[in-house]
Amino acid sequence: MIRSLAPDELPWFLSQTFAFMGHRDPTGFAFRSVKQLRDAELEADHCFILMENRKAVAGVYVIAPAKGEDDLNLYLANPWFISDATQLERLLRQVFARFHYEAIHFPLFNYSELLIKKLEPIFNSLGFFLEETCDLRFELSELPPLGIPVILEAWSYQADQLFSQTYRQAEDPELSDEYLAWLKRWRGPFQPDLWFLGRETLDQDPIGYGFFGAHKTGIDGIYYMTAIGALAEYRHSSEMLRRLVLSCMHELASQSPLGLIETSMSMKDAKLIQIFESLGFETLNRYDKFIKRPH
Repeated sequence: MIRSLAPDELPWFLSQTFAFMGHRDPTGFAFRSVKQLRDAELEADHCFILMENRKAVAGVYVIAPAKGEDDLNLYLANPWFISDATQLERLLRQVFARFHYEAIHFPLFNYSELLIKKLEPIFNSLGFFLEETCDLRFELSELPPLGIPVILEAWSYQADQLFSQTYRQAEDPELSDEYLAWLKRWRGPFQPDLWFLGRETLDQDPIGYGFFGAHKTGIDGIYYMTAIGALAEYRHSSEMLRRLVLSCMHELASQSPLGLIETSMSMKDAKLIQIFESLGFETLNRYDKFIKRPH
């Protein structure tokens, strides 16, 4: 059986979490942490424990999509188990069965390499993979010169197949329609005017794509870059990708000159990170995460 917590159980739950992570004073740190919470009742609703033989044997913190939300990403934090890794696996399977989601994320902030290895078999058995990630940010007020632009075409219903074809051609021909649907709703409702194909001229085939969304618009808008890339035939150098990225940046800056672009990227392609840093993106965080998403 699984259940959520009562607010007065939060210190105990957090002490279990901190003990699992190897904290020297898990109970004291848990009580200090609870004092910083704005809404203990809301936080308790996000905590789930597995009860076996009338004892709590595993726990996890869950932020799940609300009913009717476009963003169908589910997030995990603070997992623990008492004695057996299968206790946590059983808890997670039951938690996942409760919610409607398309992808699950578990950022491993402050987790030691030893603890990650301890958790990895559990999450692998549930279809997750481990990915090293970094967060980047760019302030549109610091926009570099455009140089030679590419022509940007915004998404339309008539062009949907071409957008899908271009993305698959650039990234993976086997990607499913479910994956592309999830990509459109990444972090919120699909915003077709912020999904672009890049062309050198109007009568030429696309050279790449740039998919964005917005947390807010206006002069100081906050945008997120879902994905961007050039087709394989243009990857012999970074020139075409740079032109595509700069063209997208200038397009967003025309709408929000004091805005921000945020993104997260896999660290498996270090050269790609370097390209973005050379364009002025600032790397904020580097961390591992377990992720499960459509294929």
